[in-house]
Amino acid sequence: MARRNRSGIIAGALLALLATTHAGAAPVVDSIELNGATVWKTSAIPDGVVGEYLYEKQGEPKIVLAADGTGSFQAHMVAPIPIRYWVLANEAGEPVKESGGANYRYTIVLQYGPGGGGNYPEGGFDSWYWTWLADDGCANILGERFKCG
Repeated sequence: MARRNRSGIIAGALLALLATTHAGAAPVVDSIELNGATVWKTSAIPDGVVGEYLYEKQGEPKIVLAADGTGSFQAHMVAPIPIRYWVLANEAGEPVKESGGANYRYTIVLQYGPGGGGNYPEGGFDSWYWTWLADDGCANILGERFKCG
């Protein structure tokens, strides 16, 4: 009986992860080295993360996050750099969500593609906070890129 219950809990957890994966495939969970620490990341992208983030809610430079875990990052006054991205997870593969009242935050783990150089080396990993600002009805990345509505 205990074995059956544990299986049901595991199955429920897997279904919950699948429900948050936009691409429809089973989420991929693995670890990487980031800033001298081992961190876990998942391809299970929470609702609301996918979209286009505009500088000061107006335009370029932009961040674009697609449902398949790809996108682009545009630094100031340069062409967009392709990226791959995931969400910081615990070892069980669950996205780590930090909450404070109606606001909450995830950490986006990303890998830069070709064309960045300098602060954005191809193949290099980085992380950004993704924050939901309930009073504004907007999501924010880097404190200056917004997706509202």
